[in-house]
Amino acid sequence: MPQSATTPTSVLVVGATGMLGGRIAATLSAMPQVQLRLLVRPDSPHDPRQRAALTALAGRGASIVEGDLAQPAAIEAATAGVEVVISAVQGGGEVIVDGQLALTEAAVRNGVRRILPSDFALDIFKAPAGEHLYFDLRREVDDLIAATGIEHVHVLNGALMDGFVDAFFDHRTQTASYWGSGDERFDATTVDDTARYAVHAALDTTLPNGKFAVAAEQLSFRHMVDAVDAVTGHVYTRRSLGTVDDLRQAIADTRRHVDDPAAPVMLVYTLFMLSGQTALDDLQNARYPDIEPELFTDVAARALATPLTHTTG
Repeated sequence: MPQSATTPTSVLVVGATGMLGGRIAATLSAMPQVQLRLLVRPDSPHDPRQRAALTALAGRGASIVEGDLAQPAAIEAATAGVEVVISAVQGGGEVIVDGQLALTEAAVRNGVRRILPSDFALDIFKAPAGEHLYFDLRREVDDLIAATGIEHVHVLNGALMDGFVDAFFDHRTQTASYWGSGDERFDATTVDDTARYAVHAALDTTLPNGKFAVAAEQLSFRHMVDAVDAVTGHVYTRRSLGTVDDLRQAIADTRRHVDDPAAPVMLVYTLFMLSGQTALDDLQNARYPDIEPELFTDVAARALATPLTHTTG
């Protein structure tokens, strides 16, 4: 457990109606020593399941401040008396840069000790400028946050593996499609485990500023297809969309034909996964041994609702 696990701590979560933010908030709400506060837009969430989750969090004692990152009064109220801020917001520059900077400045004024910006990805600090729009935005605000002097921890967890079972598989035709040879390896962690690591990092008073990298495993597409084969009892057809160089060409073609800097971001993310350019260094899983992260075989078994016989090797 975190070094401060027995010390009462007040934590603000921004982005608690999103997938990762909701898991972070739920993890915190189960900790009796945490006083949880949420900053939520008045018109959010629209999804009934998200509304139910928010109601459940309030029922477990979370206090809710209505507003968004563009409203100074709301972020002042949300950060007042808080020790730690965890941001799990998504969006463009007005949210990632302007909103998170405003949140940080309010946190500094109110004496907040630490902030976890909304990074949660591959190593965004290794990505070349101009390649991935949202990595650029996150690095930009991370530099601004560091300049304020507040404690800052950047949780880097690799790719979120939960969606892989659908993203790369056509279960109707029993086909798996991916770029590269299938043997390239990349860091990945589930949403739930990313949330657990983020909460531990938020509450750990001895964790230093900077990157905090964790990964459940180094996956490959071949390993994922083998796991799905084992779960379903079917042999999926493996289909490469092209080499890593072909992927680079597809990115260049997208930039040439689509006048939107966000258009190639998923292709670029895939390229970073396969090239190892943004691979995580200095993994710190062992810092919190009570977290035993799920592997892709577990994710596939749960997602496909089929019993899985675990094997080693």
